[in-house]
Formats: sequence, structure tokens, C-alpha cells
Amino acid sequence: MIGPNADDPHAQLGDWAGASGQVNWLPDGHPRHLTTTVLDGFRATVPEDWTVTYARGADIGQLVPDPAGPTYPDGQPRPPLFLAASPDATLLEEALTTARSADYVVAVIGDTVALAGETKSTATLELMGGQIGLVERLVETGVPVVVVLVQSKPSVLPPSVLDAAAVIEAFNPGMKGGQAVAELVLGLIEPAGRLPISFAVHAGQLPVYYNQVRGQHGDRYADLSQQPLFAFGEGLSYTTVEYTDLRVHSGVVPADGRVEATVTLSNTGSRPVLETVQVYIADVITSVTWAERELKAFTQVQIMPGQSVEVDLVLPAASCSLVDQNSERIVEPGAFTLLVGQHSRDPKMLSAEFRIAP
Repeated sequence: MIGPNADDPHAQLGDWAGASGQVNWLPDGHPRHLTTTVLDGFRATVPEDWTVTYARGADIGQLVPDPAGPTYPDGQPRPPLFLAASPDATLLEEALTTARSADYVVAVIGDTVALAGETKSTATLELMGGQIGLVERLVETGVPVVVVLVQSKPSVLPPSVLDAAAVIEAFNPGMKGGQAVAELVLGLIEPAGRLPISFAVHAGQLPVYYNQVRGQHGDRYADLSQQPLFAFGEGLSYTTVEYTDLRVHSGVVPADGRVEATVTLSNTGSRPVLETVQVYIADVITSVTWAERELKAFTQVQIMPGQSVEVDLVLPAASCSLVDQNSERIVEPGAFTLLVGQHSRDPKMLSAEFRIAP
């Protein structure tokens, strides 16, 4: 276990928790014994013949007073500034020694409670302090590295993180989050989370989101694609699921009716899965500029290894609405595409056509 957030209860709890400064009745944070850090979770969960060792490896940074003074000219208090930590050679070497003697490394990185919440906006999304160099050196050891991100916002991830054996986004997972991470890494539970936001490759891509409007000229900057690092809805499990045979029950749907469809899912791996089936709609021709596609429904289904299931999909035709030039939400008649898959940019997403009647 390596990293500045492996044993940091405040980072797990995030904003509006005891040590965030938002609640003044717990100035020292939540009682420590009530929070299970990632390190706590692994120590409590690994088999009895395993040994869990820990090294911090790097610091992230701290809040410092604004050198301009404690207040603005109008008397309002100035928030403190964040000062990123410098890489610490001693911490780094201790972490590398610990990693080289291990079978696996779980590197828990991200941000701190000092970077979470109001007045904590940053100009960059990079991992701060000595974390990038830490993960880079850990990956170079050749020991399998699982990176766990405990953070309040989606970081821009360097190649060293993307070269790890696995990446788990935990955000601020709460008081029992460390136990959940340990059970997930050790294979005691099945990963079922899906990203509710997109991850940028670079802060200059922001805003980055999946439901872009049509009519953009080009799909890249001069130096970078507009494609995000990870897209809305993405997430992996310990198995693989194949989508086939998407069927819309009725090709024509009244404006006050329902779109009904069926899709077949097959678990082609060796582990059970709780699969999140995502349903998107694309309006083929619109009277106003509208999104290329939008998530309109989702459902979760449990599938055992080797099993195939038929999943019924139902959404109201009202989900196919848009806001017209009169600022009124309407359902326009015409052709639509139903898109079903695992995430918003799934290259294997299935599609089927239907029409909404006048």
C-alpha cells in the first residue's frame, strides 16, 4: 500500500466533512475510528497469510495564507491558497523499497480535502505534489500496480497512471470507502460503477461532455483531439458482456406513447456481472440544433457466467423531446435512432430505427 491517500481519512470524506472547514463542530475531522481508509480496508480483508506493508511515497500539498492579506478591500475574508508539495526523495525511496519487496502495489493517489469544495477551484487538473513521479517510478519496478484515485474531481492522468495494471476511480468514497476498495481489488465484489462524467485528457479541453451539439467544425484542436480520456458511462467489470439482437417492438410510436425494445446480453467471461445497459436517443433531423445523442434510460441486470438474458427496454416518447425556437419543449414527429450499449462512445453500440407519428 503506497500513496498519500492510502491512509488519509479526510481525503476519503471530502467536502462538507469534519476537516473540510465547512462544519465547525468537528475541527479535527470525523472521529478516526469511524472511517476505514484504504489501508485499513486491506489490512482487515486480505487472507491471513498475506502481509500488508505501507509507505506514503509523496505528499500532495497544503493550504497557506494568501500573501495579499486576510481580507479583501471590502472586508470579506480571503480564502487560503494551495501550495503543492515538492517531491521528497526520502519518501520516494522508502516507497520504491517497499514496492520492490511486494507481489502487488496498490497506489492510492488523488487530491486532498484542501482541494475539495467551495473556493477550491484550480487552474490545472494535474495530480499535484510528488504523485506523478511516484507512480512513474512504481510502474518502472515491474511490480503490478493498481492505481486508486481518491479525489474530489476528475484528474488529468499522466502516462504513468495509464500504464498501471488497473485504475479505480473512487472519488470521495466516504467512511467505509476503504473497505469497498479493498473488496473490489481482491475480487470479493464485482465492479459495477459507470462514470457520470467525462475525464479530460487536458484541462484545455474543458468543457468536455458526451452530448455535444451537431454542427461543430472539426473534432480536434491544433495540438490535441477533442476526445476525452474516459467518456461518460464508461467502466469495466471482471468479465465481458456481448450485446446482440436489438429489436424495436413497433416501428411507429405515437407522441404520447412509449418506445419499447428488447436486447440480448451474454456474459462471455468467467465471473458474474451486474451490467448497466445504457439507452441513448439520436434525433435524425431536428428543427433546431440539438445534441448528437443523449442518455434517456438505463437498467441494471445480473448475468451469471455463460448466461444470456433478454432485457426489455421502455422509455416514453416524451424522452425524445427538444426545446424549440420558442423555448417550448416539444416532441417532433420524424425518424429517431435508438442506441444501446455499454457507454456513450461504445464502438459496438447497437442501433435500431423508429418513427414518432405526427
